[in-house]
Amino acid sequence: MKKGFGLMEVMIAAVVLGFLIIGLNRLQSGNREAVLRVRTRDAAQIVAQNFIDSLSRQGVSSVDIVTDKKDTVFYEWKSIENDEEKIIDKRPYIRNYTISVEKTLNSVESSNYARIAGIKDTLSPAKKVDLKVKWPFKNSWQEINVLRVIK
Repeated sequence: MKKGFGLMEVMIAAVVLGFLIIGLNRLQSGNREAVLRVRTRDAAQIVAQNFIDSLSRQGVSSVDIVTDKKDTVFYEWKSIENDEEKIIDKRPYIRNYTISVEKTLNSVESSNYARIAGIKDTLSPAKKVDLKVKWPFKNSWQEINVLRVIK
């Protein structure tokens, strides 16, 4: 009866272990890409929501009607290391939007802008915002569409 392992058993175990390590490495890189894709999509939603919120704060009567306007904003991810803020990633987000009058809805104007300007609550037509946010990811462009009514 032999004691220990033969050369063939050791080689087979090394090959199996090698395949396992390669599989785990590919799984980890796939997870990293999925996290990056979700992070960039979340940032696009934040960019869109910030834009819609800024229009809502202005008040419906002070929001101008716009047809197919395009601008670019940058979103930065930051981390704090040793009490120092460091930019991890910075990406451009292209906002393409149209603002039109929504004739079927009316809104009572009661924004901060209206109160500061001394405008009493008035009835004004609501505005519809059709917003598309695009951003680069890998070798393609990703896009989300947001449609909101500002009252």
